[in-house]
Amino acid sequence: MSLSSSFTDFSLAELFQLIDQGRKSGCLSVCTLPDINSAQSRAKYFYIWFRSGRIVAAANRLSGRGLVSKIAQRNWVEPQVMETIYSNASANTPLGLQFKTQDALNAEQLNLLFANQLQQVRQLFEIQKGVFKLDCKAVLPMSEMTGLSLRASEVTLMALRVLKNWQVLEDALPNIESGIRNINQNQPQIRLNPFEWRMWEFASGDISLKDIAVQLNQPTIKIQQAAFRLMLVGLIEEVPQITSNCHDYHYDMDLTWVSKYGSRAAKKYRESQAPAVSSSLLQNLVGYLRSKA
Repeated sequence: MSLSSSFTDFSLAELFQLIDQGRKSGCLSVCTLPDINSAQSRAKYFYIWFRSGRIVAAANRLSGRGLVSKIAQRNWVEPQVMETIYSNASANTPLGLQFKTQDALNAEQLNLLFANQLQQVRQLFEIQKGVFKLDCKAVLPMSEMTGLSLRASEVTLMALRVLKNWQVLEDALPNIESGIRNINQNQPQIRLNPFEWRMWEFASGDISLKDIAVQLNQPTIKIQQAAFRLMLVGLIEEVPQITSNCHDYHYDMDLTWVSKYGSRAAKKYRESQAPAVSSSLLQNLVGYLRSKA
């Protein structure tokens, strides 16, 4: 399978949803288009590799040395040792695992390296203009892989949680007069935060988003955004035009129970000004990866 298009027609979130649900493998190549109003603006390239719907590596080059360059920047391994391991690396095992096997890196360092790769992926959600190509026949680059992986939907959900400029997605948000309904009554097997869990509890199909906002004492835009995330990860669906009954809904939330579970996300992009990368994302990713080790 090969798919190429513009982000004005097909968003990164939709791509990740396709990759996750279809358990696709291969490489997604992204090219951001330069700003014609800036002489200094240049096209930038980025590459994301998947295996069975999970992100396994990401880099801004195809040299095969993206991962070792990050290791070198951190001075974690002596240059001679690093080059020896790299030169003698197996073509069938992720390079990160080979460093770990040689006791050159530990699990925490691999977590940090992979989290850094995912942080770069998160920045792509801020793309204003760009094109992409999804090649499901591309060979996975062991030299860029840490040995860790994460579902594409998990990465999408994390990115949308910290997305500051929702103007790019405002046309895709559910109507505040609409309700939401659970697609599957089973407990979600994806990591949700407490607010998303509360939204999922309200997904009975007979209360509008506007009324949910009243019950939770939250701005309607925040309710719409959370509902949008849950829709994109396949947990709920929009129920159009619910008549407001202003029911008195009260749900107690067990945060201990909530913390056991997880998340997924996104849909349709437009032009906006890209905000700075959130430093909290790296901490969240490292914490999540550590919990999965």
